[in-house]
Amino acid sequence: MLSDDILRRIRTSLAEAFGQRLQKVILYGSEAREQAEPDSDIDLLVLLEGPIDDHDDSWACINCLYPLVLELERPIHAKPVDVNVYDAQEWPLYQNVKQQGIAV
Repeated sequence: MLSDDILRRIRTSLAEAFGQRLQKVILYGSEAREQAEPDSDIDLLVLLEGPIDDHDDSWACINCLYPLVLELERPIHAKPVDVNVYDAQEWPLYQNVKQQGIAV
């Protein structure tokens, strides 16, 4: 699994990008299951307050995490999601994240 330092840097970068809108960051996928290979991607659900602008919020995730992508030489997939939608919906992705995800 990713080191505590890397997880802290992910959280800090997203907090700087989104400020008080950032409610929670959840690591999911192979990293959360401790099945990641050295070249596995890093999957994150970024829970934000308020409506999501898919374009702007996705680009904000990409821009703030890109230095870590370069450093780790691994892709980071960060999906911005409205925290209220995440809490209310039972979509398969959200069910998976709720069961296996790790708060960052």
